[in-house]
Amino acid sequence: MTDTPELLLRRVLRLVHRHEGGVLWIEGPADSGKSHLLALAAQQAAPAGATVLTAPLLGALAQQQPEAGAGESGSPYQVLRQVEDGLRELSRQRPVLVVHDDVHQCDDLTLLALRTLTARLAGLPVLWVLAARSHLDVPAVTALRRDLPAEQTDGFELTALAPDAVRRLVTDLMGPRAAEAEPYLPLLGGLPGTIRHACALLTSSPGRDEVASAVVTRRLDQLTPPARELVLTASVLGDSIGVRHLSRMLELREPALLSPLREVLAAGLMRTEQDHLVFVHPALRAAVVATLPLPVRVSLRRRSVDLRLADGTPATALAAEIGALADPGDERAIRVLEAAAREAAPLAPAAGAAYVRRAMELALPATPRRSRLAARLVPLLWEAGEPDQARALAREVLQAPPDPVTHAHVCLELARMGGPFPVPQADAHLRRALQHTDVPLPVKDQLRSTTLLNRLLSGAAEEAGGTVAGALTHARGTHPLNDLTQRTLRSISACHRQRWSDALRHSEPVPAQAAELDPAYGPMLPEVVLSLIWRAELLGLAGDHQGAADLIDSGLAEAEQRGRAAYAALWRPARARMLLGGGRLREAVRELAVIHEPTGQQQPATAGTSDAAAEAAVLCARARTAFHTGDDRELEACAERAEVCLADGDRQLRRAGAWVSVLVALYRDEPLSGERLKGAAAHLRRGFLHVACVDAGDVVLLVAAALASGQREVAAAAVEFAEERARLNPGLPLFTAAATHARGLYAGDAELLVAAAEGYGDVRPLLRARAREDAGACLAAADARGALSRLEEALNGYAACGAERDAQRVRGRLRALGARPLATASAAPAAPAAEWRGLTRSELGVVRLIAQGATNREAAERLFVSPHTVNTHLRHAFEKLGVRSRVQLARLYAREVESIGVSV
Repeated sequence: MTDTPELLLRRVLRLVHRHEGGVLWIEGPADSGKSHLLALAAQQAAPAGATVLTAPLLGALAQQQPEAGAGESGSPYQVLRQVEDGLRELSRQRPVLVVHDDVHQCDDLTLLALRTLTARLAGLPVLWVLAARSHLDVPAVTALRRDLPAEQTDGFELTALAPDAVRRLVTDLMGPRAAEAEPYLPLLGGLPGTIRHACALLTSSPGRDEVASAVVTRRLDQLTPPARELVLTASVLGDSIGVRHLSRMLELREPALLSPLREVLAAGLMRTEQDHLVFVHPALRAAVVATLPLPVRVSLRRRSVDLRLADGTPATALAAEIGALADPGDERAIRVLEAAAREAAPLAPAAGAAYVRRAMELALPATPRRSRLAARLVPLLWEAGEPDQARALAREVLQAPPDPVTHAHVCLELARMGGPFPVPQADAHLRRALQHTDVPLPVKDQLRSTTLLNRLLSGAAEEAGGTVAGALTHARGTHPLNDLTQRTLRSISACHRQRWSDALRHSEPVPAQAAELDPAYGPMLPEVVLSLIWRAELLGLAGDHQGAADLIDSGLAEAEQRGRAAYAALWRPARARMLLGGGRLREAVRELAVIHEPTGQQQPATAGTSDAAAEAAVLCARARTAFHTGDDRELEACAERAEVCLADGDRQLRRAGAWVSVLVALYRDEPLSGERLKGAAAHLRRGFLHVACVDAGDVVLLVAAALASGQREVAAAAVEFAEERARLNPGLPLFTAAATHARGLYAGDAELLVAAAEGYGDVRPLLRARAREDAGACLAAADARGALSRLEEALNGYAACGAERDAQRVRGRLRALGARPLATASAAPAAPAAEWRGLTRSELGVVRLIAQGATNREAAERLFVSPHTVNTHLRHAFEKLGVRSRVQLARLYAREVESIGVSV
């Protein structure tokens, strides 16, 4: 458009100076500047001596319509001849410029006159400057444009200004206030007329809220009624509009859309994008929608929804829109939302919960319909990580259940969540659900099995063998899910009785049975998740780390991809335990760091049992990783939590607290009371905590702690337990190696300890390194060379696992034997001796790395701790050392530690 004024000026000058006539045809959308150009042409021609004639000259043709019975002398054709003669006479005197705007609005007679006169007066010094709206489907205008004398006609189309040109024009119009127009630029379409109108509003109007509405209304008013209706309707339909759907909304056949659609596209309001229409800017669509009254918007959206439902659009694609449009009591909307929830729940339980929530809002209060929807919402809330809301809603339904089947299903969901029922007389609710004749038999069987599974995992059924056997006689196994749950129950019961080979055998079909369930809903069931995690734990115990990893990785990926927070909170600790057992401490620490908030608080709600039992299982894994990596602060936090568990009334928690006390005592090199040692022994004998198997090598640490505390009778009992467990499970070499290790440690027999190390093999590198360390300690007095060899092997093993605290202990043993151990490539940097300015060993380790230029993340990776732990250690070190920056810290460390050669 930049060259348009120059072209116009050249044609006017040729008319004035060379007496060259012709036609200049200008097209463009409304407000594109056509009228401005015509005025500019008249301004240039008149002072130069040309006669300028405007539209009223030809408009006289329309005023000369013959009356009924009028004679030929008053006919339009006679007037047309008179106009032609007048133009010929004027052109003899001086050049003539005829300017006619908005040709598209002319009647047929005027268009005929223009077509006739431009042809008849060709060759005379008459320049016709005609302007019309582009892409309007007006046949007479199209005919006029086609019939203009081609050799004497120039034509061009005005287009929208480029963004830079728009801003220059705004600056010219508004000066220093040009920035005020910035929010409105997307609404202007780059059209000069619209830009001038908006700038005038902004500079003259004290209130700015109406500017957008005024600008958009102006643009809409310039459209033909069919085009305006198209834009308004499309604005309600969303960001991307299909042509077929739009034609159905307008009740037009698709070919009938072509004319108004071309007009809308030419006006710069919409554009095509692949096979859809879109508005040129979201703000423009929003402004167009705002011009419609709310009832009209709602009516159009409802019609759109009805049409899409009739076309078979999935409920999930329409549920949110239907829910927003529906009024209370709208049963059709409730049904669509329910269908959408069924479709969404397998892939996104949070989305399914949102749909059911909205359906509940639409359902009339205090009705069976609402209660049934609430029952449907309970498991979705729990899966999505909202257990408190799920239990509160279940309590509401159980207080006044709409029917026996809904009551039984809510009881089943509560059993699946674990923990006590959030209603009084929970056993009475269970009996009622199991006894009612209307409740389907598979639901009753699964309720029995799941309730028992929950009680086993929460520690409420200590006599597991008899309880399971008695309860399962009532379960018919009428559904694959029942059979899967019963196998898991038998497997856990066998574990409690130390029949680990039987536990493995019972769990073997579980993955296949899980795969046979409904692929959409099977992975959503807690019984399936718990059974698969239990199977993975057993595989890890049997040395099949790959099989365990496959189950855990696929389960965790499924839970995270589908937003099942309750299940991710189960799979992550399982993965951390698997990594810990395999000696991959760095990865285990990272996995545990994800489970907890930055403050170290337990994230809410794990599945399938009481929160306390699940927390205790994670606590044991946290304490074990801190024990090996040397994370003082993490172990202290675990010790504090263990004291809370020891004071709890739950036996399972007390035993878990006692076990963590063993790790803390060994870490601090402190004695432990017989009572706590016996509590830890009871923890090992039970065999599992929540859905986690007790590690086979834990018995070795119990023996070590008992011996260090002078409790040889407790150590002897632990050795006997380990040997009996190995005897009952000859097919599990890990139990045999652990029993040999425990006996060798108790007897101080280096040969047994070496044999234990060989028995562990590559499956349990931490236990193998521990056995070699114990063997080296036994040999230290009698065979220094043999002791050095075993200790160096242990050091390499610990270092490969990232067990820095264990590695430091072995380095001390080596130095005591006169050796100078070399730092291993895979070991984390050692910290200075814990004697500088009161810093702990962990704080010193962090300070050393930071002083050498490491970032918090780099230090975390090298020390096998989380970045949050590094940040905490560093903050405490700053406080103790009285420094405020890393630079001050580095200078102080270099002056007081490195310069005087403090041992590292």
